[in-house]
Amino acid sequence: MTKEERVAMGQRLRQQRNRLGLTREQFAELADIGAGYYGQIEVGTSQMSIDTLMKVARTSRLSMEYILSGEEGGETDLGSLETLLRSCTPRELRLAEKVLQLFLLRGD
Repeated sequence: MTKEERVAMGQRLRQQRNRLGLTREQFAELADIGAGYYGQIEVGTSQMSIDTLMKVARTSRLSMEYILSGEEGGETDLGSLETLLRSCTPRELRLAEKVLQLFLLRGD
């Protein structure tokens, strides 16, 4: 991975972290990685292992493909939705199911 690709990846992560309203320290704690190391990932000076990529994807609620390339997967890629649903409580899952049913019934 080139320096430019690492910087672009870090920018995508920073934008999502900001959308989530988290500081670097809060995000790193949620992802169970060091805050300094996460900061290096965001500025593009450090690469990450597959394990770290999985933690960052889960915490950021982004697909690994988007983090790495800036492109979403194919039309059947449900990775980011699955990631969101895995972090839900049973009550939140029931509510999410009801919202999705209502959305699909709307027919827009």
